[in-house]
Parts: sequence; structure tokens; C-alpha cells
Amino acid sequence: MRVLIAGITGFAGRHLADHLRGEGHDVFGTARNLPPDKAPRFPSALNLAADHLLVADICDRSRLAEVVRQVHPDGLFHLAAFTSVAASFKDPDAAYQANLMGSLNVFWAVHASGVNCRIVWIGSSDAYGQVGADELPVTEQCLLRPLSPYAASKAAADLAAYQWSRAQKLDVIRMRPFNHTGPGQPSQFVCSDFARQMMAVKSGRQPARIEVGNLDVVRDFSDVRDVVRAYVMAYEGGTPGEAYNVCSGIGRTPREILEQLIHLSGVEVTVSVLGERQRSVDVPALIGSA
Repeated sequence: MRVLIAGITGFAGRHLADHLRGEGHDVFGTARNLPPDKAPRFPSALNLAADHLLVADICDRSRLAEVVRQVHPDGLFHLAAFTSVAASFKDPDAAYQANLMGSLNVFWAVHASGVNCRIVWIGSSDAYGQVGADELPVTEQCLLRPLSPYAASKAAADLAAYQWSRAQKLDVIRMRPFNHTGPGQPSQFVCSDFARQMMAVKSGRQPARIEVGNLDVVRDFSDVRDVVRAYVMAYEGGTPGEAYNVCSGIGRTPREILEQLIHLSGVEVTVSVLGERQRSVDVPALIGSA
């Protein structure tokens, strides 16, 4: 299978590329830009041939269509996105531009190129938003009631993907991953943030104090390597237009995760809850049904 991953340089994109290569597929990827000092070695860092990593901004519709025609993929996994909930409150336009308009550009590029290509569109469980306790675990039939600009941009793109599948007969599968973590995750996310701080304490680079936000929300965490396997399973057997949760079905709090990391590290720390680390609006619990 010939595969194109939009956003291959991101956290999940790298793991997806590794998984697909391990199954013998021919993997191509796009990146928004390549820093001049890293450009010569970046493809090899991703285990890609130089001509398999293409520069394409998802906000550039015509360039995307050019890439799709050039690669002529059997499948396109769209992971390129604006991912920070906190940053979306500061710059909602950027969130909508990347997540909604970027998705529309991908749909248009595949449609306009005439390439027979299945799209696996990656959304977010954040699109469910204001979920009540009586709605847990969340199924794909739950209403979308997003609470942040990030979540709203993902919800809008989710609906757009459905519309394209019906009106334009585009072969697109909608994925709604819940929280996932694993090797290489940026430190802005809770598990990697806690792990980074714990290692800094253990090595003496940080005082024995961990800064946290709300430790008592309940979230559904999975390993990113399981998540990308689910994306491939959806590609292979999903129904066009349908949405699929990707989740463990188990609720965990950041407090539990922090306690495990403290135990594993063998160091004693004090925990400081900081107001700036807490979201202005949040849902007490978000657990998915797979």
C-alpha cells in the first residue's frame, strides 16, 4: 500500500509511519516546513527516503493537490493539526484555519486530483465537550458540544468530513481519539509534562516541586502505538463517512498518573496546583466507548 501521512513529523505521525513501515507499506509524508539547518537530515531521522518527505502546508490547497497527484496514494492519513487547547483560546483563528480549513483543503485536494484514495481523518474526543455523567461512556452518537476553540474547530471539521462523504462521495473515515501518550510526546501534554518534571527533579535540575493543574478530572488514556494501530484498522475495515472512537474505556485522573510516576522515580516531591495550568472551562469526566 502506498500511504501519505499529512503531519508525519508530529507525535502520532511518527508512530504511524513506524507502524506502517513495519507492515511493509510505502510511506510518504508532508511537513509544513523544514528548518534549513535540519532539512538535509530530517528525512533520515524519520526513516524516509529524501523524496518521500514533501513540504506542504495544509493551508495551501493547490500545493496539497499537487502532492496528492505526485504521490498518488492508496490512503491518506490526515494528522496535521493545531493541537493545543490552551493556545486555541489565545489564537482561535489559527485553530480554525488549521483544523477546519486545513481539513477542507485536504478533502478538496483528494477530490480535485481524481486519485482513488481513502482518507482517515483524525479528529478529537474534545469535540464531545460538555458530556454529562449519564452519557458515560461516550459513544459516537453523543452530541458534539465543544468547550474550547480547539474542540470547536475539530467538531466543525468532523461535520465537514461527514458532509463531504455524503455530498461528494469522498471515501473518508472519521476518527475520534481520546487522550493518548507515549514516547516522543511534547511536554505540553499532561503525562509527558509530569514525566519531564519528575526527571528534572531526579537529576537535580529542578527543585523537588511538581507544578500541576487540575488533578481530579477523569480522562481516557491510551498508548499512542495502540492508537495508530486503530487508525490502520479503520483504514482497512471502516465504513465511509462513519465516526470511530479510539479509546481504552478506562477513566484515570492525572493524580493517579502523577502518583505512579512519583513511585517509579523513587523521589519525594511536593505538588503545587497553579491556577494558570487549569482550564477556564472543563468537563469533570470524559471516558469513551470503543
